[in-house]
Amino acid sequence: MDSADIAIIGSGAAASTTLIALFVKLLEEPPQKKLHVTIIEKHPEFFKGIPYGSRSSINALTITSVADFVSVEKEKKLFNEWLKLNQDEWVNYYRLNGGLAAKLWLENNLALVEKEQWSDVYLPRFVFGIYMQNRLLELLQQVEDRQLAKINLIQAEAIAIKLNASADYEVTLAHPDKKTTTIKAKKLVVAIGSAPVKENGKDDANEHFVYINDLYYPSVDDNLKTVQSSLQKATADYRNILIIGSNASCIELLYLLNNRPDILIDINKIITISRAGIMPYHISEAELDDYPTLNLNEVKSRDNYDVHTLFDATKKDIAAAIQDTAIIPHLNKIIGYTIELLQVLDEQAKRIFFSVYGPQITKLIRRSGPAYKGASDNLIGINKLQTFKGNFLSLETGANGGVMNYIGADNVQQKYPLTFKAIINCSGSNKLRESSSPLLYNLINNKVCDLTISGEGILVNEKFEAAPNLYIMGPLLAGNMNKLIHFWHLENVSRLLYLAPFLANELVK
Repeated sequence: MDSADIAIIGSGAAASTTLIALFVKLLEEPPQKKLHVTIIEKHPEFFKGIPYGSRSSINALTITSVADFVSVEKEKKLFNEWLKLNQDEWVNYYRLNGGLAAKLWLENNLALVEKEQWSDVYLPRFVFGIYMQNRLLELLQQVEDRQLAKINLIQAEAIAIKLNASADYEVTLAHPDKKTTTIKAKKLVVAIGSAPVKENGKDDANEHFVYINDLYYPSVDDNLKTVQSSLQKATADYRNILIIGSNASCIELLYLLNNRPDILIDINKIITISRAGIMPYHISEAELDDYPTLNLNEVKSRDNYDVHTLFDATKKDIAAAIQDTAIIPHLNKIIGYTIELLQVLDEQAKRIFFSVYGPQITKLIRRSGPAYKGASDNLIGINKLQTFKGNFLSLETGANGGVMNYIGADNVQQKYPLTFKAIINCSGSNKLRESSSPLLYNLINNKVCDLTISGEGILVNEKFEAAPNLYIMGPLLAGNMNKLIHFWHLENVSRLLYLAPFLANELVK
C-alpha cells in the first residue's frame, strides 16, 4: 500500500493554490527530510479544475473583473505580469479557438488589456487555468530538483476515508478501470471543490428529450452538442430549452448560447425557472454621495438586538440598495456595517450568521459582469428567453418532449404549458448530508466530520482540521467561523490564495 506524508484529494483551484503555497514554503524553508506528496484527481486533467479547465467552455468568463478576481497583492502582481508577458500567446489561441464570442470579447477588451485596466476586464477563465497550472508546475520542478519532495499523481476517485489505529488515514480509490486500491496518508487534505449538483432528473438522453444534470460533465462543449442535436430532431414549435435555476452556471450558459448563432437559430424558447425568477443584477462600481443603511442604523440605536434582527435589517437595506443594478460600494458598506454590528453578539450568533444567513446574503446580491448580463438581456429582447418564478418539482415525458411539474407563485402545483427538448439543471448543490458524492457520504455518515449549522459546509478549527490531521480546503469550508476562517462563500480564487499559506504552514508542521 502506497504511503504519503501529505495526500491531497482534488487538483482544482483549492488544491492547486494550496500546493503552490506549500511548494513556496518548502523552497524558502527546506524540510529536514524529503516529503512524499500524493495528489488524487478523478479526471485526467490535473491542476486546473472544472472552472478553469477543459470541462468548462473556452469562452467562460470570470464572474468578477481581473482586479477583484486575484486581489492578493503578491499573486496579483505575478498574474498581471504573466498576462502581459504571455499576451500574444493566449490572445492568439483564443482568437483561433473561441469563435464568435472570442471575436467580440477581443474587440471589446483587447484595448483595456493593453492599458492594463484590469478593473474593467472580465477574463476568459481558461487563461487563469493556464497560469495556475504553469505556476504550480514550475514550482514543482524546483522542489523536485532540490530533492525537497517527491510528488505522486493518481487519477482516481477517492470514495472513502478511514482513520487507522496507527493515526494515519487510509483512502479508498476507485480507478477509471473500475479497480479499487488504497493508500495511506499521515496528513490528508480534502479539496474537491463544490459538492455535486443536486439531481433533478435522470441524466441521459431518450427519444423525447435530453436531460443534462451537470452542465460541466463531461464538458460544456459536449453538452452543447447534445442540446443542438436534440433540438434539430424536433419541429420548430417544440424546440424549447428548460433551465432549472438561475445561478452562475445558468447565466454562463445563456452567454454561451447568445454567442452560438448555429444553436440559437434552432431554439424556439428558453425558459428559466427559479425561486427568485430573475437573472443576476448588473455590476456597478459607481460612487454615490451617500450609501444609506436606514435599517441597520435603527438596529444600532437599540439597547440590544439578536442575530435574526440584524439579518432582517441587512436584507431590507440590501433590497433598498439594489434595483436593477448591484452597486458594489453600497453593498460593501451594508455588509461591512453588518459585520461590525455582529461583533457585539456571542460566538453562537456569529456561527449562525456565517453558516445560515451569509449564504442567503450571497443569493440576495447575485450579480454578473456586463458581457453575461448583456447576453441574457439580449435573449429577452429578441424574445428567446423568459425568466419564470416558481419551484421546480419534477419532469415527466410527454408526446413531444419533457413536461415540467412545478409550484407557481400562487402556491399551486401545475404543469408548464410548453414541452422541452432539452432540460439543463443549473440549480446548485444539495446540502452535504444529501450529496451524491461517495466521499462526502462516507465522511458525514461515518461521523468522520461534523457539518456547519446550515449543513452546507464541513466544520473545521482554525487549523483547517475537520478531524486530527484531516484538513478541508475550498468551498466545503463555507460557513465556518473561527479565528482564521470566517467566510460564508469560498468559490473565490482570492480567498483561496489568502488561506492557502496558512494551510501550507499546518501541513509542514
